Amino acid sequence: MIKKALLLIVALSCFTSIFLMASTMDWSLAGLREQQSALAQAFQAQPLYFSSIFFAFYVVATALSLPMATLLTLAAGAIFGFTKGLLLVSFASTLGASLAFLIARYIARNWIQKRYSQTLKNINLKIKEEGALYLFFLRMVPLFPFALVNVVMAITPVRLRTYYWVSQLGMLPATIVYVNAGVQLASIQSTSDIFSLKLIISFLLLGLLPLATNKFMQQLRQRRVYRGFQRPPHFEYHNIVIGGGAAGLVTAYSSATLQAKVALIEASDMGGDCLNTGCVPSKSILRSAKYVHSLKQAQHFGVAKVDYELAFADVRQRIMQKIARIAPKDSRQRYRELGVDCMQGQAKVISPWQVEVNGKILNTRNITIATGARPKRIDLPGIDEIDYFTSDSIWSLQELPQKLLIIGAGAIGCELAQAFQRLGAEVTMAFPAAHILSREDSEIAEVVQQALIADGVRLLPQFKGLRFQTTATASHLIGEQNGTGLELDFSHLLLAVGRQANLTGLEALGLETDKEGRLVSNHYQQTRFSNVYACGDVTSSLNHTHVAAHQAWYAAANASFAPFKRFRCRLDQLPLAIFTDPEIASLGLNEMTAQQQKIDYQVTRFHMNEIDRAITDEHDSGFIKVLTAINSDQILGVQIVAEGASELIHEFVLAKTQGLGLKKILQTVHIYPSRSEINRFVAGKWQRERISHRTKKWLQRYQAWRLGQ
Repeated sequence: MIKKALLLIVALSCFTSIFLMASTMDWSLAGLREQQSALAQAFQAQPLYFSSIFFAFYVVATALSLPMATLLTLAAGAIFGFTKGLLLVSFASTLGASLAFLIARYIARNWIQKRYSQTLKNINLKIKEEGALYLFFLRMVPLFPFALVNVVMAITPVRLRTYYWVSQLGMLPATIVYVNAGVQLASIQSTSDIFSLKLIISFLLLGLLPLATNKFMQQLRQRRVYRGFQRPPHFEYHNIVIGGGAAGLVTAYSSATLQAKVALIEASDMGGDCLNTGCVPSKSILRSAKYVHSLKQAQHFGVAKVDYELAFADVRQRIMQKIARIAPKDSRQRYRELGVDCMQGQAKVISPWQVEVNGKILNTRNITIATGARPKRIDLPGIDEIDYFTSDSIWSLQELPQKLLIIGAGAIGCELAQAFQRLGAEVTMAFPAAHILSREDSEIAEVVQQALIADGVRLLPQFKGLRFQTTATASHLIGEQNGTGLELDFSHLLLAVGRQANLTGLEALGLETDKEGRLVSNHYQQTRFSNVYACGDVTSSLNHTHVAAHQAWYAAANASFAPFKRFRCRLDQLPLAIFTDPEIASLGLNEMTAQQQKIDYQVTRFHMNEIDRAITDEHDSGFIKVLTAINSDQILGVQIVAEGASELIHEFVLAKTQGLGLKKILQTVHIYPSRSEINRFVAGKWQRERISHRTKKWLQRYQAWRLGQ
C-alpha cells in the first residue's frame, strides 16, 4: 500500500506540474503561431536535445493520461515536420501508453479482478482468445479515448509485449493523420489560411478516420470469421430459410416479396409450433374450457340450471379442425404460389453459403436460421420410466386426464392448467418460484393465481422435485415444499419448464450461443457470420409468434439489402400476452425490470371493477397499470390483467411506437360502454394526480373570482 501511495503522489506531482505549465500558454491562433515559431527555432538550434525533451514530455503526459495527446501530436507535425514528427510521436505514445498500462495494472488490477471475478470471467476468456484483435480494434478507432483503453486493458490478462506491439501498430494510422494535420497547421499565417485545400483535406481525413478504420476492422473480423470456408463461385439463391414455422414463413414470404430467389426447408409439418402444437391448439382448448366455465357460471346470468356432458374426444376433434382450417395459409402449395421453393427434409449447413438437403448441396448468398425451439425436460431420477407429455405432445391425448401434474408455472403451464381444470381434470401445479409467472410483477401474477385457485387448481409454490416413483397402480413425484416432504400422485404428467433452441444441422458453423443455448444474434438478426441470420425462438427469449414474425421481417430485409442498407430490429415496443382467464398483456417495462435497470418511474393504476361494461359482462376482475417517466406522460410500460387484455393493449402499443403519451389517449374518444374505456380512464387518473395542490388553489381562486366572490 505504501508503494502504491508513493506512486500516486509522484504521478499527481507530475500531473500538477504539467497542468500548471500548460495553463500559462497562450492557446489563441496568434499565440500558437508565436510559440510554434519559437519551438521550431529551438529545435533547429539543438535538434537532439529538443527532440529528447519533447519525447520525454510526450511519454510522461501519455503515461499520466493527460488530455493533451492530440495537441502534442499536432505540435509534433508543426515543429518537426511529417517524418520526424511521426517517428517521435509513434514511439513516445506507445511507450507512454505502456507505462500507463503498467501503472493501472499495478494499482488496480488485483483488486478489480478479485472484486468482480465472476463478471470478468468471460471477458478474461475472450481477451485470452482474441485480446490482440480486440485491442487492435480499440486502437484503430480514435472514438475510444486512448487513455481509457490503457486503464481498461490493464485489468485484463493481456501481456505487456502484446500490448506494446499492437498499440504501436494500431495507433499508427491515427498518428499519421494527426501529424499531417499538424504539418498543415504550421502553414497558417492568418485565419483565411484555415480554408486552404491541404488543411481542409487534412481535417477531412481526421473526420473520415473513425469510419474508415471501423470499416477496415469489420472486414478484418469477417475475414477471420470466414477463415476455413470456401465461398462458391456462383449462387442459386439469395436466401435459404431453414424452418417452416412463423419466423421461417415470414422470412420466406418477405424475401419473395422483395423479388429475391428464396428456398424454404422444413423437415416436418409447415406452420411450426404455432400452428401444430402451440398457439392454435392451445387457444382452441382454452375457448372450449372457457365455454364450459361459462356454463358452470350460468346462475350469474340468470339461468337457474344448465345440464351438459363433456365429450373430450369432441373437444380434441374441434382442436384438429381449427388446425386443419388454418393450415392452408402455411402450406407448401401456398408458398410455392408466392414464389418460394419449398423443400421437405432435414437441412444441414455445410458452410456460410451452402446447405445440404436430401443429399443435394445448395449455394446461397444468405442463410436464415428459423429452426425454432422444443420443450425442455427435467433430469430427475425415474423420469425415464414416466410417459410424460410436453406442450408438443399433449395434443395426442385421447381422453381427459384424471389427475394431471404440471411441472412449471410459466405461460404454457398456467394456460393448460386452467384449460384442463375447467374441462374436468384434477390439476396440480408444482414449481420452484414463490408465485406463478415469475417474469411478471407479483401483483399482476396474483390476480391470475387467485383465478386458478378459484377454478380448483392446486398450486405448490417453492416446490423441489427429488425423484419419480412408479407402481403397478400409480405414479408419484417425491419432493419437498419449504422443507416438508410431499408425495404427489398423478395419472398424467406435463412438463412445462421452458424451451430450448433447435440447433441440429448447424454444427459446422460453430455459432455462438447464450447461457440458455439460444443462438446469439445482433440487432440486425445477424450471427457472427454477416450473411447468416437467425430469427424466432432459436435466438429470442420471447417465445411468441408475433415476435418471431417481427424479427423475420428484419432478417429478410437485411439479407436483401445489406451491406447497402441495414434495418435495426427493436423489441422494446412489442406487446406480449398470456391467455389465461383473465389475460395478461404487457408492453415495455414492468416495475420489476424498471427497478433492476434503476429507471425512475411513476405508476398509475385503474381497476376494471370501475368500468361499466366489465360489470355488466361479469368480467370486472383485474386492473391496468401504466409506468410513466417522472413528471411526464411518456409511456415506459403497461401491464393489463383483465378479460380481453390482449386486445386492450394495442392502443398503448400504437402510442408508444409513435411517441405519443397518455395525454393523447385521454383526448381520444372511446365508445361507451366498452372495456377499452379503461385506457382513457387511467390516462385521466394520471392527469388528475399531476395537478399540484398549489395549482388547485389557484384554480379555486380563479373560479371564485368568476362568481364575483
